[in-house]
Amino acid sequence: MNVETAYRWRQQLVWGLGLIAVGTAFLLERADMLELDINWAQAWRYWPWLMVISGIIKIIPPTTPRYLLQGFWELFFAGWWYVSFNHIWGLSFAQTWPALLVAWGVGLLLRPLLDNIFASIKEQA
Repeated sequence: MNVETAYRWRQQLVWGLGLIAVGTAFLLERADMLELDINWAQAWRYWPWLMVISGIIKIIPPTTPRYLLQGFWELFFAGWWYVSFNHIWGLSFAQTWPALLVAWGVGLLLRPLLDNIFASIKEQA
């Protein structure tokens, strides 16, 4: 199984299971078999967790340098968004936006390094 096929399979598996779980919970709630007390005004604050899941899917091997960097970027962005927009540790967007530039620069520096590492691993295999 090549990397692209493995990634698509993992992605479909995780998001499919997630949709099944959410749909089942809503069906049970509609049938009065489960009581969900969801404050939708507060629930939106947790959407970055979807990016965390997506990032983890991309990082889990087998992967490519592109997926690895995308996964780390999604994890970083989700953490940054959560911290800055919920004012964790007293930090806000105005104080933390330069971290996005730093992360972008780190990604640009790591890409050639990861390309070389992955190429040498393929040569050894």
